[in-house]
Amino acid sequence: MLDAVHSEELGVPAAAILTEPFAATGEAIAELRGFAGYPFATVPHPIGSLTSAEAMAVADEVTPTVLALLTAGGTKPTRNDGRIGTDVQLARAGEQVSADASRAPATDSAVAGVVEELAAVLRADRADLTASVAGRHITLGLHIPDEACAECVLPATMLVPMFQHRFDAELGPGWTITLDDP
Repeated sequence: MLDAVHSEELGVPAAAILTEPFAATGEAIAELRGFAGYPFATVPHPIGSLTSAEAMAVADEVTPTVLALLTAGGTKPTRNDGRIGTDVQLARAGEQVSADASRAPATDSAVAGVVEELAAVLRADRADLTASVAGRHITLGLHIPDEACAECVLPATMLVPMFQHRFDAELGPGWTITLDDP
């Protein structure tokens, strides 16, 4: 998804193809880059273990969707002014991002709900997410069961802005995020 929206930013039409479990991640990446609602094609997961013939069958099946995305048949949103992308400050351990102290704190259940939504996306890669809250600071713990799975999970430089955006959207601005990433 990131490559597709980078191409679109340069004025080059693109089509992203994602495996089904990563659709929510792709939507979040597009939104963070200012392309909320960016359409893309999905294929079944996993694809790495497909034979050559099976991969060709999947390619044949998704081709009409890709062609529609690349031509007038595929209407794509343009970048909106709400772009987050590189404008998001990454809060790391020991760093603070300005907070709006006048805002009422969210309930534990609201924080837990957002964490669960984020964790559900990570579970596609057999990872999980936990959180602890201190005031308006959330420490997220990324749990990856083995090294092979770690290669599939997005890096912290992409996860933190996605997580920050989701917390800001759901709970209001002023939260700081630290990600404990193994």
